[in-house]
Amino acid sequence: MPKFLLILRGDPDVWQHRDAAQMQELVECFEAWAGRLMAERRFLDGKKLADGDGRVIARDASGVKVSDGPYGETKELVGGFHLIEADSYEHAVELCQDHPELTIGGTVEIRRLDPMGS
Repeated sequence: MPKFLLILRGDPDVWQHRDAAQMQELVECFEAWAGRLMAERRFLDGKKLADGDGRVIARDASGVKVSDGPYGETKELVGGFHLIEADSYEHAVELCQDHPELTIGGTVEIRRLDPMGS
């Protein structure tokens, strides 16, 4: 069965402007979504990325450069990932229609893993 990486992007300020009860409610939404897919044996893994810094490495003519990151639109940073199994892209999209990231203004990028890379 094909595997799909869900790249979760959103505004990091969304989490900072919630009180404890709102945070708990949002966490429970994520857990319920993942739990439903776990029950279907489709949820393989998922993690929230640590807040704050990251590193970006790139190579140019003078060698490898390391800089602080992450880079991108400050209002839309990668905040985590999920790894699921689905029958097709269409099925993966269907499974993500009610993803909690969408309820807080974020996006979910769906990418199929290359079976040759396993």
